[in-house]
Amino acid sequence: MAEPNRRMIELVEVGRAYTRADGQTVRAVDNVSFIVPEGEFVCLIGPSGCGKSTLLQMIAGLVEPSSGAIVVDGNEVDGPGRERGMVFQGDSVFPWMRVVDNVEYGLKCRGVGAKERRSVARDYLRRVGLAHVERAWPRELSGGMLKRVAIAAVFANGGRVLLLDEPFGALDYVTRRQLQDVLLDLWEEPGRAVPTVIFVTHDVDEALTLADRIVAMRAGVIVDDIPVRAARPRDTDSLLLADMVAIKHKLLGHLGLERALARPAQSESAA
Repeated sequence: MAEPNRRMIELVEVGRAYTRADGQTVRAVDNVSFIVPEGEFVCLIGPSGCGKSTLLQMIAGLVEPSSGAIVVDGNEVDGPGRERGMVFQGDSVFPWMRVVDNVEYGLKCRGVGAKERRSVARDYLRRVGLAHVERAWPRELSGGMLKRVAIAAVFANGGRVLLLDEPFGALDYVTRRQLQDVLLDLWEEPGRAVPTVIFVTHDVDEALTLADRIVAMRAGVIVDDIPVRAARPRDTDSLLLADMVAIKHKLLGHLGLERALARPAQSESAA
């Protein structure tokens, strides 16, 4: 079980700047600080180019901050680590490996024995509904199936922190909804420590369905940090609750999609 209020991820005045070819300095992430307790599911949301993916890559250790510090499970991040698993926007499977070999690859890198890692990989393939294609090549699978492979692999590796960068953005509505359920089932799986998740998305309904908390970004800074208190599991009706609708309007405003409706002028004379 997760220890209540234990800090799993902490960002302290984190920034990332780079210089474009024209010589202009761009601050992709600007002085961002926030804390994610152990076991929390956080969605990062914001318009394209606001710094969400850059922030996630810095937490993963794939990009070095220009300033500030990132601490995961008590240790400052100075590169990738096995306690952090990541699922990318594009396909994140090795095309030269069969499905089951992809899922067990992280365990192999950690020195887990062949028999044990094959057992774990098969178990997670079963949980994501892909037991029947364990010997298939990635090129033989649909986009939704490839995402299931990536999710199975990141959970099989046993990371305490899971970082997902718009993993379902390119999928159709039905497949996206199915994979949201798969992800939540694995995240809440009884008998194992609940991983801490940061999930980048543009989709407001997706964030409301998945998150304990939604952090909104714009132009490299955090502009809102909203708890989502609706009970789990959530369904379509959950998104119609008054509190959820209010959060949705707030988020649409941060995305630049919410416009105040003009009110009709009131008649000055009684009918």
